[in-house]
Amino acid sequence: MDAITAMTTRRSIRQYKDEPVKPEDLEVILNCGRLAPTGVNRQAWKFIVATEQKVKEAVAEATDYGKFIAQAGVVIAVAIGPDAVCPNEDSAAATCNMLNAAHALGYGGCWIGANGNDTARRVGAVLGVPEDWRIMALFSVGVPQGPATREKKTLEEVVSYNHF
Repeated sequence: MDAITAMTTRRSIRQYKDEPVKPEDLEVILNCGRLAPTGVNRQAWKFIVATEQKVKEAVAEATDYGKFIAQAGVVIAVAIGPDAVCPNEDSAAATCNMLNAAHALGYGGCWIGANGNDTARRVGAVLGVPEDWRIMALFSVGVPQGPATREKKTLEEVVSYNHF
């Protein structure tokens, strides 16, 4: 799948088959996150990958809206360190790269909001994240049960030129 197709067809997936993410695919997904742009090229991130069921369940329990992630093949948290210049942008760029890569490889995923909030603190505690680091994004990746059906707004509904 080419990049444009991946970006225009990816949707959030919240139901997964009981199948693992292949290790070689997971490596590609993580590498795509690693190669995302960062402010001043700090690369002040760490991707924590939960593959053990017990850990996925604990992470899911720590979320407000992500209980379903325990059924995914993997759960990935993007932690941003104190050296980050643009923590929101850095984590978003890495997360988008990884979700698009997962989709291109035939997996589904769903981004659960974290952005340093209470969920992020609880998930950080589960994953042993140091106090000076923050979980900025959390998402699941797995083999989808089926296609997502939610429609997107049209381009005309979301774009204006030269003024709002």
